[in-house]
Amino acid sequence: MPLVNHSQTIQELYDRLTNKKSSEAKRTEYKEVLNEIVTLNSTSNAFWSGGNSKTALSVKLPIGTIKWYYRVTLMDVRQNYSYNPNESLFSLVSNKHPLFVNNQTSLGVNFYIINDYALSDFYADRNFKLYSDYQNEKTRGFNGICNLTYNNLMICLKNYNLKDGLKAIVEVVAYGKY
Repeated sequence: MPLVNHSQTIQELYDRLTNKKSSEAKRTEYKEVLNEIVTLNSTSNAFWSGGNSKTALSVKLPIGTIKWYYRVTLMDVRQNYSYNPNESLFSLVSNKHPLFVNNQTSLGVNFYIINDYALSDFYADRNFKLYSDYQNEKTRGFNGICNLTYNNLMICLKNYNLKDGLKAIVEVVAYGKY
């Protein structure tokens, strides 16, 4: 049997080259993409002491992602809070439990989803292109669903508080056919 014939789809050709059996059906499932704790200095610390009041996290979505869930949980910079395994975003969405955010502070952040082309403008405090449906300014922690599935997406957080630093737990779970 020849490796290539002209009636094959690209997917069939890929499957053939990677020795996948065509009977292998892709299943719809959840995959944890990101679960990270980041520190955001106050704006005064960022200015006077060289800290950073902003961060950008790359969202590496697996091929086949249909949509993805995200959760940002905020806490005081001196806290070490973490969710129990059954409270993680992955556990909640994959078990179809209600989503919640257990914020540990009354402080907030600015949240943006951008592509990596806008990253230098974000860090330089210039106007930057963002996906307006996926921004949340002066907000405490929250969760959401994003339908963008580009391979160069970033979650950006900015602490706008002059004197108080923050920590943020940032979680991303992809949903798709893998």
